[in-house]
Amino acid sequence: MDGSDLIEVRGLKLRGRIGVTADERMHEQPLILSLAARLDTRAASTTDDLSATLDYEDLIRQISKIVAGEEYGLIETLADRIARHILEQHVYVEDVWVRVAKPAALVSEEVEEVAVEITRSRGDLGGSHQ
Repeated sequence: MDGSDLIEVRGLKLRGRIGVTADERMHEQPLILSLAARLDTRAASTTDDLSATLDYEDLIRQISKIVAGEEYGLIETLADRIARHILEQHVYVEDVWVRVAKPAALVSEEVEEVAVEITRSRGDLGGSHQ
């Protein structure tokens, strides 16, 4: 079965300008990101070759650039951008799960965090994205 393996990154702590209001986006806020990419890692495990799998160190650098590269109104938008980037840049990844948590969200009650989790697959790349 192709694409039955997972590579995960959990608890990536970054800072980004994110929020519905301009006041929220004025300063960077802490974000905690996690992701899982489904792919077939048999070639990498057989050859012990990093180029045959998803380099998580490089992936972390790419995600950091996405977070720092622009302001986002919604954590949903950021999660989608990350997921689409992974699928577009890593053609052997079949689907990806992304979780973006915002522990310092400005909400009316005290919460540990607010978060969104999304799943995107190769089929999601076909249509236009707005």
